[in-house]
Amino acid sequence: MKPTLLFDLDGTLLDSLADITRCGNEALALSGLPLRAQEDYRGYIGNGARLLVRRMLAPEDRPAWEERVYADYMRIYEDLCAKGCRPFPGILAMLRTLREAGFLTAVISNKPDSQTRRVWESTFGDTLDLAQGQLEGIPTKPDPAGPREVLRRLGGSCAAYVGDSEVDMQTGKNCGFYTIGVTWGMKPRELLLESGADALADSVEELTGLLLARKP
Repeated sequence: MKPTLLFDLDGTLLDSLADITRCGNEALALSGLPLRAQEDYRGYIGNGARLLVRRMLAPEDRPAWEERVYADYMRIYEDLCAKGCRPFPGILAMLRTLREAGFLTAVISNKPDSQTRRVWESTFGDTLDLAQGQLEGIPTKPDPAGPREVLRRLGGSCAAYVGDSEVDMQTGKNCGFYTIGVTWGMKPRELLLESGADALADSVEELTGLLLARKP
């Protein structure tokens, strides 16, 4: 089986906090609800769009507004995904280097699959072999089912899993993967270590070296 590198998307490959904040606040504004600060969104992200929207809303607003805000957020963010998102500097070059070294590269995200595929098409193209988001019938991360489905589809064996949050570190541990936390994303390095990271990368260059060393 081919050595495969699995990546989280938001905060790991994509510099998406500002975009998610803008789209979330546009959806809230359409319903006349209070907007949230960008730092608030940092804590909301990681468990899929449904929980993101639920966290955006005050508890007393959820019964009346959750479905409408969720639908507006999905529409606004899908449009952004189709137009292209912002990878962190150096990410596309890193993915090309890893593929040239003989790895398969894939994304597993808690973002809805339609949005994940749009980002793949608009932003990453042939630097990825597969990008899979949240699919019906497959639990979200940190459940191991999603990463295992990616490996099944690719016919690969995981050489490393890379993410930026405690959800990612827990996912890697639940799957039995070597797990690398990146410190430029959504969560602090201390939380990554507490959540079981086998290694940390402070730069894309450092991450590239760690991943090339995982080749069998």
